[in-house]
Amino acid sequence: MLTFLAFTGCAQQQPPEPKARTTTSSATTEVPADDKPEQPTALGPIKLGGGGSSNSTAANKTGLSPEKKIEAFRQAFRPIHVVLVGQWHGIAQKSTGGNKGYEELSWAWDYLTDKAQPALKMTTDANPHFKSARLTYLPDEQQFQMTIEDKQDPRRELRGQFSAEPEDKPGDDNKPQRTYKLLLTETGEAKDRWQVTLNQQENNRYLLEMSNMRGSRFVRFDTISAQREGTSFALNDSDYKEKTCVISQGLGTIQVSHKGKSYWVCCSGCKAAFEEDPEKWITRFEAMQVK
Repeated sequence: MLTFLAFTGCAQQQPPEPKARTTTSSATTEVPADDKPEQPTALGPIKLGGGGSSNSTAANKTGLSPEKKIEAFRQAFRPIHVVLVGQWHGIAQKSTGGNKGYEELSWAWDYLTDKAQPALKMTTDANPHFKSARLTYLPDEQQFQMTIEDKQDPRRELRGQFSAEPEDKPGDDNKPQRTYKLLLTETGEAKDRWQVTLNQQENNRYLLEMSNMRGSRFVRFDTISAQREGTSFALNDSDYKEKTCVISQGLGTIQVSHKGKSYWVCCSGCKAAFEEDPEKWITRFEAMQVK
C-alpha cells in the first residue's frame, strides 16, 4: 500500500466510505447552447502544461515507484490546493434562485480517512445536492478523482483532467489571479450520472458547475458560486518562509507545537494529522528543508 509522504493533510476521522455505484460508459451528442451542457471528455492522462487522452485506464498504468507517485501527486495538486484550502461562502444559483440558499463551504486536507490516498475534502452545511466532495489524484491513471456523497445516492465517483490548464493572470491589484477548469465525469452509463466542473475564476472565487445526463447528453442543472472568506493565500511557495505548512507545504495559518517548538499547518485537516503523529511529519519536513 502506498503512503504519500510529503504533500498531505487531513480532516476529522470519517467512517468507511459506502461502496460506489457500479456503472458503465455512455455517448454524448451536440446540444443547444441555451442548455449550457458540459460535454464529457476522454479520461486520459493529465499533463500539467499540456493535455492527453486515452479511453483505456489500463493502458495508462505507469508503474511509477512510490517516490515518483508522491511527486506526481504533489505536482498535480500544486496549482489547486493553494487557492482552494480555506473557508468559503456558497450559493446554489438555480435551485435557490441565486439570492438565497446561502451555505458555508470548507476545503481542507484529508489524510486520516484513507492514509494511502490523501485528498482535499470539501464539506458543506446546507448544499441542496450533496453533503461532501473528496478530490484526490491517481498517479498510475494520471487522473483526478472526485468522490461525492449526495442526497439521493450514497456515493458518486467522477474522474477527469483539466479542460483549461492552470494559468496566472494579473488582477485589478496587479497580483496574480489563478484560473483553471477541472472537468470530472461520473464513470458509467447510469441515467442520472453527473459531470462536475471546478471552475476557478480567480483566487477568491470559483464555480462548481454541475450537470447530469439527460438522454444522450449532459445538461447543467445547477451552479454553486463560492466566494472566499477573507483573502487568498499567496501563490508562490517561496513566499511562505517560516509559515510553510509542515505537512502540505502550503501557507501555514494555524500554529502548532511539539516539544516546545512551534510549527505551522495550513488547515484543520493538517492540524489533525500533525497531532496524530508529529514526529513523522517533523522528520519528513526537516528532510525536505535539507534538500
